[in-house]
Amino acid sequence: MRGWLVLGQLLLVAPLMAQEEARTVEAESKDNGQLVTQVEEAIVKQINDYREKKELRRLELDDELQATAKKFAAFMAESGKYGHHADGKTPAQRAKEAGYEYCVVRENIAYRTNTGEVTAESLIDIFVQGWIDSPPHHENIVAKHITQTGVAVATTDQTTYYAVHLFGRPKSAQIEISVLNRSGKAKTLSIETNESVDDFEMPPRTTVSMKRCFPTTFRVDGLDAKTVDESMELILTKDGWEVAE
Repeated sequence: MRGWLVLGQLLLVAPLMAQEEARTVEAESKDNGQLVTQVEEAIVKQINDYREKKELRRLELDDELQATAKKFAAFMAESGKYGHHADGKTPAQRAKEAGYEYCVVRENIAYRTNTGEVTAESLIDIFVQGWIDSPPHHENIVAKHITQTGVAVATTDQTTYYAVHLFGRPKSAQIEISVLNRSGKAKTLSIETNESVDDFEMPPRTTVSMKRCFPTTFRVDGLDAKTVDESMELILTKDGWEVAE
Protein backbone atom coordinates (compact mmCIF):
# COMPACT_ATOMS: atom_id res chain seq x y z
CA MET A 1 0.00 0.00 0.00
CA ARG A 2 2.84 2.32 0.86
CA GLY A 3 4.52 1.49 -2.43
CA TRP A 4 1.45 2.47 -4.36
CA LEU A 5 1.13 5.58 -2.28
CA VAL A 6 4.73 6.56 -2.99
CA LEU A 7 4.26 5.72 -6.67
CA GLY A 8 1.14 7.78 -6.71
CA GLN A 9 3.04 10.68 -5.21
CA LEU A 10 5.75 10.30 -7.80
CA LEU A 11 3.18 10.30 -10.57
CA LEU A 12 1.69 13.45 -9.18
CA VAL A 13 5.03 15.20 -8.65
CA ALA A 14 6.49 14.37 -12.07
CA PRO A 15 3.88 16.31 -14.05
CA LEU A 16 4.30 19.24 -11.67
CA MET A 17 8.06 19.18 -12.19
CA ALA A 18 7.57 18.99 -15.97
CA GLN A 19 5.17 21.92 -15.87
CA GLU A 20 7.65 23.94 -13.82
CA GLU A 21 10.48 23.11 -16.23
CA ALA A 22 8.26 24.07 -19.17
CA ARG A 23 7.45 27.40 -17.54
CA THR A 24 11.16 28.00 -16.93
CA VAL A 25 12.07 27.20 -20.54
CA GLU A 26 9.24 29.40 -21.77
CA ALA A 27 10.38 32.29 -19.57
CA GLU A 28 13.99 31.90 -20.71
CA SER A 29 12.89 31.76 -24.33
CA LYS A 30 10.81 34.90 -23.88
CA ASP A 31 13.70 36.72 -22.19
CA ASN A 32 16.09 35.67 -24.95
CA GLY A 33 13.61 36.77 -27.60
CA GLN A 34 13.42 40.20 -26.01
CA LEU A 35 17.22 40.40 -25.84
CA VAL A 36 17.58 39.45 -29.50
CA THR A 37 14.97 42.01 -30.56
CA GLN A 38 16.73 44.69 -28.51
CA VAL A 39 20.07 43.89 -30.14
CA GLU A 40 18.61 43.87 -33.67
CA GLU A 41 16.89 47.22 -33.19
CA ALA A 42 20.02 48.74 -31.67
CA ILE A 43 22.18 47.58 -34.58
CA VAL A 44 19.87 49.30 -37.08
CA LYS A 45 19.75 52.51 -35.04
CA GLN A 46 23.46 52.71 -34.29
CA ILE A 47 24.50 51.98 -37.87
CA ASN A 48 22.04 54.59 -39.14
CA ASP A 49 23.30 57.12 -36.60
CA TYR A 50 26.85 56.38 -37.77
CA ARG A 51 25.86 56.89 -41.42
CA GLU A 52 24.14 60.13 -40.53
CA LYS A 53 27.33 61.44 -38.92
CA LYS A 54 29.08 60.63 -42.20
CA GLU A 55 26.38 62.66 -44.02
CA LEU A 56 24.92 59.55 -45.59
CA ARG A 57 21.25 58.62 -45.89
CA ARG A 58 19.64 56.46 -43.22
CA LEU A 59 18.74 52.96 -44.33
CA GLU A 60 15.16 51.73 -44.39
CA LEU A 61 14.24 48.29 -43.05
CA ASP A 62 13.07 45.99 -45.84
CA ASP A 63 10.88 42.99 -45.02
CA GLU A 64 12.54 40.69 -47.56
CA LEU A 65 16.06 41.58 -46.47
CA GLN A 66 14.93 41.11 -42.87
CA ALA A 67 13.56 37.65 -43.68
CA THR A 68 16.80 36.78 -45.50
CA ALA A 69 18.91 37.84 -42.53
CA LYS A 70 16.75 35.91 -40.03
CA LYS A 71 16.87 32.71 -42.05
CA PHE A 72 20.65 32.83 -42.47
CA ALA A 73 21.34 33.76 -38.84
CA ALA A 74 19.14 30.86 -37.72
CA PHE A 75 20.95 28.51 -40.12
CA MET A 76 24.36 29.41 -38.69
CA ALA A 77 23.10 29.13 -35.11
CA GLU A 78 21.54 25.71 -35.73
CA SER A 79 24.34 24.24 -37.85
CA GLY A 80 27.35 25.88 -36.23
CA LYS A 81 28.61 26.72 -39.72
CA TYR A 82 29.93 30.25 -40.20
CA GLY A 83 30.77 32.30 -43.29
CA HIS A 84 29.13 34.24 -46.10
CA HIS A 85 28.73 30.99 -48.06
CA ALA A 86 28.04 28.71 -45.08
CA ASP A 87 24.84 27.39 -46.70
CA GLY A 88 26.41 27.10 -50.15
CA LYS A 89 24.78 30.30 -51.41
CA THR A 90 25.76 33.93 -51.84
CA PRO A 91 24.03 36.77 -49.95
CA ALA A 92 22.42 37.88 -53.22
CA GLN A 93 21.09 34.37 -53.89
CA ARG A 94 19.57 34.18 -50.42
CA ALA A 95 17.95 37.60 -50.86
CA LYS A 96 16.54 36.62 -54.26
CA GLU A 97 15.04 33.44 -52.80
CA ALA A 98 13.24 35.65 -50.26
CA GLY A 99 11.74 37.68 -53.11
CA TYR A 100 14.13 40.64 -53.04
CA GLU A 101 14.56 42.00 -56.57
CA TYR A 102 18.03 43.34 -56.03
CA CYS A 103 20.36 45.73 -57.72
CA VAL A 104 22.98 45.42 -54.97
CA VAL A 105 23.24 43.15 -51.91
CA ARG A 106 26.04 43.37 -49.36
CA GLU A 107 26.42 41.45 -46.11
CA ASN A 108 28.20 41.77 -42.76
CA ILE A 109 28.21 38.81 -40.36
CA ALA A 110 29.67 38.14 -36.92
CA TYR A 111 29.37 35.78 -33.98
CA ARG A 112 30.18 35.96 -30.28
CA THR A 113 30.60 33.13 -27.80
CA ASN A 114 30.00 34.32 -24.24
CA THR A 115 31.72 32.94 -21.16
CA GLY A 116 29.78 35.01 -18.66
CA GLU A 117 26.48 36.81 -18.42
CA VAL A 118 24.96 37.72 -21.77
CA THR A 119 23.65 41.27 -22.05
CA ALA A 120 22.23 43.22 -24.94
CA GLU A 121 24.90 45.87 -24.44
CA SER A 122 27.77 43.40 -24.72
CA LEU A 123 26.39 41.93 -27.95
CA ILE A 124 25.65 45.33 -29.47
CA ASP A 125 29.15 46.59 -28.69
CA ILE A 126 30.92 43.59 -30.15
CA PHE A 127 28.83 43.49 -33.33
CA VAL A 128 28.51 47.19 -34.17
CA GLN A 129 31.99 48.34 -33.15
CA GLY A 130 33.56 45.23 -34.60
CA TRP A 131 32.06 45.97 -38.02
CA ILE A 132 32.97 49.65 -37.86
CA ASP A 133 36.58 48.85 -36.96
CA SER A 134 36.96 46.32 -39.80
CA PRO A 135 37.77 48.03 -43.17
CA PRO A 136 35.81 45.65 -45.45
CA HIS A 137 32.78 45.68 -43.13
CA HIS A 138 33.03 49.44 -42.74
CA GLU A 139 32.99 49.78 -46.53
CA ASN A 140 29.55 48.13 -46.57
CA ILE A 141 28.31 50.36 -43.75
CA VAL A 142 29.23 53.62 -45.50
CA ALA A 143 28.35 52.63 -49.09
CA LYS A 144 26.59 55.70 -50.54
CA HIS A 145 24.42 53.78 -52.98
CA ILE A 146 22.84 51.48 -50.37
CA THR A 147 19.25 52.36 -49.41
CA GLN A 148 17.80 49.40 -47.46
CA THR A 149 18.79 47.01 -44.70
CA GLY A 150 17.84 43.88 -42.79
CA VAL A 151 19.27 42.68 -39.46
CA ALA A 152 18.94 39.44 -37.49
CA VAL A 153 20.54 37.81 -34.45
CA ALA A 154 20.09 34.13 -33.56
CA THR A 155 21.20 31.59 -30.96
CA THR A 156 20.24 28.06 -30.00
CA ASP A 157 22.10 27.82 -26.69
CA GLN A 158 22.04 31.38 -25.31
CA THR A 159 25.84 31.25 -25.38
CA THR A 160 26.89 31.75 -29.00
CA TYR A 161 25.06 34.47 -30.93
CA TYR A 162 25.21 34.95 -34.69
CA ALA A 163 24.47 38.31 -36.33
CA VAL A 164 23.65 39.09 -39.97
CA HIS A 165 23.43 42.62 -41.33
CA LEU A 166 22.31 43.01 -44.95
CA PHE A 167 22.59 46.12 -47.10
CA GLY A 168 20.66 46.45 -50.34
CA ARG A 169 19.48 48.61 -53.17
CA PRO A 170 16.41 47.26 -55.03
CA LYS A 171 16.30 46.88 -58.78
CA SER A 172 13.48 49.42 -58.86
CA ALA A 173 15.99 52.03 -57.64
CA GLN A 174 18.58 51.55 -60.38
CA ILE A 175 20.62 54.68 -61.09
CA GLU A 176 19.45 56.11 -64.44
CA ILE A 177 21.99 58.33 -66.20
CA SER A 178 22.07 60.05 -69.56
CA VAL A 179 25.00 61.98 -71.05
CA LEU A 180 24.42 64.55 -73.81
CA ASN A 181 27.42 65.79 -75.82
CA ARG A 182 27.09 69.54 -76.35
CA SER A 183 30.80 70.21 -76.60
CA GLY A 184 30.62 70.74 -80.36
CA LYS A 185 33.17 68.00 -80.97
CA ALA A 186 33.29 64.21 -81.02
CA LYS A 187 34.37 62.88 -77.63
CA THR A 188 35.50 59.54 -76.22
CA LEU A 189 33.51 58.91 -73.06
CA SER A 190 35.07 56.49 -70.56
CA ILE A 191 32.54 54.94 -68.15
CA GLU A 192 33.80 53.19 -65.01
CA THR A 193 31.37 51.20 -62.84
CA ASN A 194 32.44 48.81 -60.08
CA GLU A 195 35.92 48.25 -61.61
CA SER A 196 34.46 47.72 -65.11
CA VAL A 197 35.45 50.26 -67.79
CA ASP A 198 33.75 50.88 -71.14
CA ASP A 199 34.56 53.50 -73.81
CA PHE A 200 32.00 55.12 -76.10
CA GLU A 201 32.55 57.38 -79.10
CA MET A 202 30.12 60.29 -78.89
CA PRO A 203 29.60 62.51 -81.95
CA PRO A 204 28.29 66.02 -81.24
CA ARG A 205 24.66 66.27 -80.05
CA THR A 206 24.40 62.54 -79.28
CA THR A 207 23.15 61.04 -76.00
CA VAL A 208 24.25 57.92 -74.16
CA SER A 209 21.73 56.50 -71.65
CA MET A 210 22.28 53.74 -69.10
CA LYS A 211 21.08 52.13 -65.88
CA ARG A 212 23.58 51.30 -63.15
CA CYS A 213 23.53 49.67 -59.72
CA PHE A 214 26.77 51.22 -58.50
CA PRO A 215 28.19 54.77 -58.54
CA THR A 216 29.58 55.52 -61.99
CA THR A 217 32.53 57.69 -62.99
CA PHE A 218 32.69 59.46 -66.35
CA ARG A 219 35.96 60.61 -67.89
CA VAL A 220 36.75 62.67 -70.96
CA ASP A 221 40.25 63.80 -71.92
CA GLY A 222 40.96 67.34 -70.78
CA LEU A 223 38.14 67.42 -68.16
CA ASP A 224 37.85 66.49 -64.52
CA ALA A 225 36.17 63.14 -63.86
CA LYS A 226 32.51 63.19 -62.83
CA THR A 227 31.16 60.55 -60.38
CA VAL A 228 27.40 59.98 -60.23
CA ASP A 229 25.58 58.02 -57.49
CA GLU A 230 22.03 59.19 -58.18
CA SER A 231 19.82 59.34 -61.27
CA MET A 232 20.51 62.45 -63.36
CA GLU A 233 21.04 63.94 -66.82
CA LEU A 234 24.58 65.09 -67.53
CA ILE A 235 25.57 67.57 -70.20
CA LEU A 236 29.09 67.51 -71.60
CA THR A 237 30.14 71.02 -72.68
CA LYS A 238 33.45 72.32 -73.96
CA ASP A 239 34.15 73.70 -70.47
CA GLY A 240 33.13 70.70 -68.37
CA TRP A 241 30.14 68.88 -66.91
CA GLU A 242 26.71 70.34 -66.23
CA VAL A 243 23.66 68.75 -64.64
CA ALA A 244 20.37 69.27 -66.49
CA GLU A 245 17.67 71.02 -64.46
